[in-house]
Amino acid sequence: MKPMIFDLNLPQWASLLECPFCGGNAELFSDGDGVYAGCATRQCVIKPITDTYETKREAIRAWNRRPA
Repeated sequence: MKPMIFDLNLPQWASLLECPFCGGNAELFSDGDGVYAGCATRQCVIKPITDTYETKREAIRAWNRRPA
């Protein structure tokens, strides 16, 4: 099976909320199985991430709906 390649740039309609633990920026990442969102701040002690999703839209929704 051919590995999937994901464009991790945020779509124009989307934005990710700040990390609830450090207030830093969040980004989209790929793990080979899909896309997930997580804190991109190096100083964040918690480094929260979402589950892996098939689409960027699902990962963005999961991150923005997580408990704060």
